[in-house]
Amino acid sequence: MSNPVVHFEIGGKDIEKLIDFYSSVFEWGISQLTEDIYIADPRSDEGIEGHLFQINKDDNFSNLVLIYVDVDDIWGCLEQVENLGGKIIIQPQEIPGNVSHYALFNDPSGNSIGLLQRRLS
Repeated sequence: MSNPVVHFEIGGKDIEKLIDFYSSVFEWGISQLTEDIYIADPRSDEGIEGHLFQINKDDNFSNLVLIYVDVDDIWGCLEQVENLGGKIIIQPQEIPGNVSHYALFNDPSGNSIGLLQRRLS
């Protein structure tokens, strides 16, 4: 099975600028999900939904672009990540109100990548 990119997140210090930018440049539909998180919908059968979010002044970064890859076995995938020189950032965690789990890792170049296991084994 192939492992497609199924979600993205884009974060920045000024959420209003992000909303205006992405809704104007790409004509994405943007709707509020929580106080600091917005759904970014490409409104296309060919695109995937993601989130825009506010980065707080206390965060250790000023912006972030993150993709999530769908996997069948999140724990097995993370084992392979470590064996190939990657580093786990966040161990698998349940997404509240969902039967899914997510995790984050850094690849050998330091890029952050998310994993999403939507169907628990």
